[in-house]
Amino acid sequence: MSDEHAIGPIDRAFLALARQHQPTTGFFLDFAGPVPDPDALAERVLGRAAGLPALNLLRPGGRARRWRPRTADFDPGVHVRRRTGLAGPDALADATSALLSHPLPGDEHPPWDLWLLDGAAERGGAAERDGAAGRDGAAGRVGARGGFRLVLRVHHAVQDGVGAAHSALALLGDAAAAGPPLYPARLPRPAGALLAASDAVRQLGRVRDWPALRAHPAGRTAWTSQDVPVARLRQLADAWRTSVNDVCLTGLARAVRAWRQDGGPGACPDLPVLVAMSTRGPGQRYAPGNHVVGYRLLLPSSATRLGEAAARVRRQTDAVRRTGTRDARRLAVRAAPHRAGEWAMGYVRNAVPVGVSSVTVADEELTCLGARLTGASMFYDVHDGLLGYVSFTRAGGVVRCGVVYDAALPRAADLARHWRRALSPDPAGAEAGVAGAAEAVEGAGGARPGTPA
Repeated sequence: MSDEHAIGPIDRAFLALARQHQPTTGFFLDFAGPVPDPDALAERVLGRAAGLPALNLLRPGGRARRWRPRTADFDPGVHVRRRTGLAGPDALADATSALLSHPLPGDEHPPWDLWLLDGAAERGGAAERDGAAGRDGAAGRVGARGGFRLVLRVHHAVQDGVGAAHSALALLGDAAAAGPPLYPARLPRPAGALLAASDAVRQLGRVRDWPALRAHPAGRTAWTSQDVPVARLRQLADAWRTSVNDVCLTGLARAVRAWRQDGGPGACPDLPVLVAMSTRGPGQRYAPGNHVVGYRLLLPSSATRLGEAAARVRRQTDAVRRTGTRDARRLAVRAAPHRAGEWAMGYVRNAVPVGVSSVTVADEELTCLGARLTGASMFYDVHDGLLGYVSFTRAGGVVRCGVVYDAALPRAADLARHWRRALSPDPAGAEAGVAGAAEAVEGAGGARPGTPA
């Protein structure tokens, strides 16, 4: 096999994690339209999977340095599964959360699968009108007549989220789609190396003042989500002269603040989070392994005004973009010893107890066997000691804030709802109206035009 099939340090960390549990990533994808014929779906998915390198690999044995190629044909009964008879949005939410920890294909099968979830009840009701049907804010939208959810799951050692997004588009789409951006390697600036090094030093310390995030994991996870239209987030990004991604992070800062204050009065300190950055290059669209790095962002949850939070987020993300931190970390991972990923992951859990990712699945309309994609959510099961993972996924004209949380994290299911309300145009939905946007620009001190999200 080529060097593209070598196991990297981050892949090795996820393989080591698999000794305790199954680190799983992938996408929940919601479609409006007729439920596809299961045989036609399986034929499309397995036929296309044969041409995607990452989906044709088997778990390595022991301390092997390379992936093993599959030696048998794909088994439709193993890789394309179906759940029916889901009686309403709560049943759909439960079935979705159960797939976070359901065993992936093992033994001599590549560790990935696709599930078709259908049979949910018609949409409607007060919970739907509030934007949150049942325990899953997206469940009511899927529960519309003819709607369904597809769940692509893959072992995290085999693919990262951006790789899984490209795989999902290749497996499912009726037409080609650009997918998440790919980043050619560039030489980092010295400032980027310094910023990466200072991040690494800060990650040696333990986060204090957030005892709820230090609870012992219960080992039971669930997922919930809420949507905000891309047009609304773009309106705020233009007013604040920043990116849609920065707006999402600003909303998260407000959501964390509201979540903390729900637990009792008192000051709300800033919360460090680990923000993922893809390093997947143009020639690595379907390559196996993890092509991702992260940086520590201090979520300004102490900010009392939305505009102040937006300005503080933008200053940090501007520094990451301006200094080439992505490429500095890319080089560091490439030069790292093989066991470095396992060592680093243990320290990162102490310093950044919540992970955050952003991905654009498709800005254009996407269909699968005639059904239209209406929303998607990247997920990562958090059984590795983290209590929460937040993703912002753009697809179907909305950004979906998805939250995967361990049962030990109190009121975690409220985080996505707080995020939506923080960025809502509804005057009852916190501060994000026209006045809030104007205050943000003033508080930013005349910021430069934003970079693309």
